[in-house]
Amino acid sequence: MCGIWAIIGEQVTPQQQDAFMKIVGRGPDLTVLEEVQPNVHLGFHRLAIVMPGDTPSAQPIAGGGLSVVCNGEIYNHQSLKIDCPITLKNGGSDCAAIITSFLKHKEDLKETCASLDGVFAFIMADSKNVYIGRDPIGVRPLFYGYNSNGSLLIGSEVKCIEELCERVEYFPPGCCATISISSLNRPVQPQQYYTVPSVADRFLSIECTQTLVRDILVKSVEKRLMGNRNFGFMLSGGLDSSLIASIATRFLKQKPVAFSVGFEDSPDLENARKVADYLKIPHEILVITPQQCIDIIPEVVFALETFDPLIIRCGIAHYLLCQHISKSSDVKVLLSGEGADELFGSYAYMQRAPNALHLHKEILRRMHHLHQYDVLRCDRSTSCHGLEIRVPFLDKRFIDLVSRLPPTYKLMPMKLEKHLLRSAFEGWLPDEVLWRSKEGFAEALGKTDLGDILADHCDKLIPKDLYEQRAERFPDRTPETTEEYWYRQIFEETFVYDKMGHLVHTKVYRTAAWHRPDEKENISGDRETDTLDVKSDDLLRLRRRSTGSLGVA
Repeated sequence: MCGIWAIIGEQVTPQQQDAFMKIVGRGPDLTVLEEVQPNVHLGFHRLAIVMPGDTPSAQPIAGGGLSVVCNGEIYNHQSLKIDCPITLKNGGSDCAAIITSFLKHKEDLKETCASLDGVFAFIMADSKNVYIGRDPIGVRPLFYGYNSNGSLLIGSEVKCIEELCERVEYFPPGCCATISISSLNRPVQPQQYYTVPSVADRFLSIECTQTLVRDILVKSVEKRLMGNRNFGFMLSGGLDSSLIASIATRFLKQKPVAFSVGFEDSPDLENARKVADYLKIPHEILVITPQQCIDIIPEVVFALETFDPLIIRCGIAHYLLCQHISKSSDVKVLLSGEGADELFGSYAYMQRAPNALHLHKEILRRMHHLHQYDVLRCDRSTSCHGLEIRVPFLDKRFIDLVSRLPPTYKLMPMKLEKHLLRSAFEGWLPDEVLWRSKEGFAEALGKTDLGDILADHCDKLIPKDLYEQRAERFPDRTPETTEEYWYRQIFEETFVYDKMGHLVHTKVYRTAAWHRPDEKENISGDRETDTLDVKSDDLLRLRRRSTGSLGVA
């Protein structure tokens, strides 16, 4: 995990340097701010994962007239560096593969980004252009905006550019852009190089599918063990994090550490203990209290840059656990199970979809917004504490496989959610964990739901007369509960809503593919439905070839 930053169009001022330092937590081991071209400054905060402090992994990486800073890991960097015709400054970094691939692909930026196997957000410059790229799902964040002078600012988080910009935008996942240094007044025009496959055209037998799911996920975990710092797991005791821990433990020479968090009466902590004992790995438990959860919320809102109640609730436990890991251990890299629920459609409301076709469309929609939800929470909760998170379920090959499977494989009557994934890993976990139904990270903190605790607290905190006037204070996306009111209040005390409020997606569970238009939120015109629509021809193809009924009239 690193932090990157850039300003293009002017010399750096002390105020801008201060803004750059707001994300130093992402990379506490080295800070560089360098002018790589006239009025083109690239900034880099490094978290050392490979050989702490070594020069070859410093950034910017430079050569062939190009300079790049990147927050990410490129897993196929060695093959991309073969036969590189130039010598690169700091070329030992895996991110140097961005320059070598760019040159190999004759400066075709789309082909370059498509060639990278990994997670990344990068800013690259030569004498004429600035080049931006972001990984397929948006595991690594990137934002940009223009200041009043017309200069372009780019950064890993909103907080490092917001006060400098007129308006902040996120750079979309799976996209790249070329910006002319001499024509900065033109808007950034992202070009898409990757989309999650929308056609379910992998009609394989269950047995063949189980083998592919297992083999590709194992390889996905193995490639993410790059680095020589200590590894750990965020172990909730549920299926996804436990599976990742089981796979990684088979490859790591040094025993990783499992970390869990919960209230004193949490049943999930016992399940996490069972997994750690089964894998014979050290297990550290952080017991937290409801009051700690309440007290940390302003910090969580600032770190996560959102006011969505779902992200904040889930983010509380992650934030406190990462804070604990950072202070009490030498673990720097965490593996987590994010992305599996979206890919397999295993959230409770998704398993209540009217039919498999609606579930398929909802999976595509959730994948589209993943960078605004679980991926956002994972990145911000870890990065501000100098930790790096890796998410094997969001490997490009694994996504390409699972998203193209028949949706009937993900909505099986009388079967537990994620039956396909569970059955593919028989024997890798204790049966009581492998075949245990899903519980949310936040909801499983204890016998009392965290949501109920927060709702009771906010009902007492927010005066009734103030809440009744909420539409006057928050006319756009007016809070519907006192809990939402409190988060929104904290958010607007921290950030300028008019500059970046539009970046916050809310209540994703209430905008399912089968909801009526008047039930949907976050819909601006037809943009979301246009982006995520599965073409009618594709649906017919899916219906004709699927072995199961989709219930389509």
